[in-house]
Amino acid sequence: MNATNEGRMARLALRSAAWSERWYPDAWVFAALGVVIVALAALAFGSTPVATMNAFGDGFWSLIPFTMQMAFVVIGGYVVATAPIVARFIDLLARVPKSGRGAICYVALVSMLASLLSWGFSLVFGGLLVRALVAAARSVDDNDPRRLDHGGDLRPAWDEITPG
Repeated sequence: MNATNEGRMARLALRSAAWSERWYPDAWVFAALGVVIVALAALAFGSTPVATMNAFGDGFWSLIPFTMQMAFVVIGGYVVATAPIVARFIDLLARVPKSGRGAICYVALVSMLASLLSWGFSLVFGGLLVRALVAAARSVDDNDPRRLDHGGDLRPAWDEITPG
């Protein structure tokens, strides 16, 4: 892919993201529509409005134990991922990618491998790896052999994939 095609692809991606952010509804809209559709389906299958309302109310509170379990998984992942030895390992891993595209693939691969340990750990680990990659990219000198193909560091690639 040449530089012209890359620029065209980046512009197309940015336009697509801007359109989606402007016109695609929030997740809350989909959740509210889902509730309305399920309630209408319950009523259509013969449930009374009071029974439907009680089922929704009882169902909500039955989710609390599961919610707490998921919160503890993510909190545990955060505790492990921010431990000093893991932070040093993340900084070591951040030195590997040589290009913006390579960094994206690398974060995906490392996050998938980390998810084999725990998905909560993987969520936090991947985010911290991205942060370390950006910090490493900002410290890259113009004469550093890690310069990227397009003559810069990871910042131009990061700017291409993040709107605004």
